[in-house]
Amino acid sequence: MATVVTVPRDSSLQLRLVVGTNPETGAPIVNSKTFNKIKSTAIEQDAYDVANALVDLQKYTVDEIRFEKESQLTE
Repeated sequence: MATVVTVPRDSSLQLRLVVGTNPETGAPIVNSKTFNKIKSTAIEQDAYDVANALVDLQKYTVDEIRFEKESQLTE
């Protein structure tokens, strides 16, 4: 069996913002802003700190912050 090597790839940071309320259901309407090409060496705390700084610049309230790391598996 071959040895699997994990190669880190660029990550993305996503802010999910509540932009309104559905008048029929009362459910929140959520839009997202995604920031791509975050370096693979970025740590979660730094990404969270940057996300909070970006939230302060937004017109809408934040529903969720996502930090998605990607990796490539090779032999």
